Amino acid sequence: MSTPRTTVMMPAWNSHATIRESVESVLAQTVPDLELIVADNASSPPIREAIGDIHDPRLRLVRLRRNFGTAGGRNAALHRARAPLVSQLDADDQWEPDYLESILPCFEDPAVGLAYSNTHIIGHPTGHDDYIGDPSVHPMHDFPKIAEQNPIPCPTATIRARAARAVGGYVVTQWMAEDYLMYLKLAGWRFAYVHRQLARYRWPSAAGGLSGRTRQHELWELVLYARFVARHPLTPGPRRQVRTRVRRELERLRDAL
Repeated sequence: MSTPRTTVMMPAWNSHATIRESVESVLAQTVPDLELIVADNASSPPIREAIGDIHDPRLRLVRLRRNFGTAGGRNAALHRARAPLVSQLDADDQWEPDYLESILPCFEDPAVGLAYSNTHIIGHPTGHDDYIGDPSVHPMHDFPKIAEQNPIPCPTATIRARAARAVGGYVVTQWMAEDYLMYLKLAGWRFAYVHRQLARYRWPSAAGGLSGRTRQHELWELVLYARFVARHPLTPGPRRQVRTRVRRELERLRDAL
């Protein structure tokens, strides 16, 4: 195979019910010169049972010895990527057929390190279908604005591989919001934005209910900001987030007493 234009990183853990649609959405792209690396995070049964009958030389399946999480799965693909770009797509999300056709031209500008788009939302509890909303503030890549909230839909981000590797890849101990931490670490690169819904993001469900998952995400975002401040203490935005969120947690503890 010739060198692909992008490597799609698809971590998978027990996602047998959804991964085929995700894989097929990649292989159906109008830009065909890609590779797709599925990193099986020790699924039981192996994820090969769900996609083993898909015979396409662009598809590579890597079986990891244990569950390294989404970040670890992406790192496994990033380590093996042959393309100059890497694209995020989880095993329960899909791309529209012209996602790559619309995103890849952004990288003709050598200053662009990440490009993203809007996305549809599948299964939002209120039926919401638009992730971005107001496009006038995008692309968002400067501090302190990018530290207010994650502006980038995960299944729409494509990144220069050398930029992702230069910041050490994804942080494997960050079990939620690991993609957001990657975006923050890419400070210094310009981001590009395409205002079209080029993916279908599946709203996460949780056995403990939506409120429980939201609470977990809040705590992991606090960890994220604290990690960033420890390495970049003078960067505006994350420091304010740490102060605000720690104060909120202390108030919750006081109210619980």
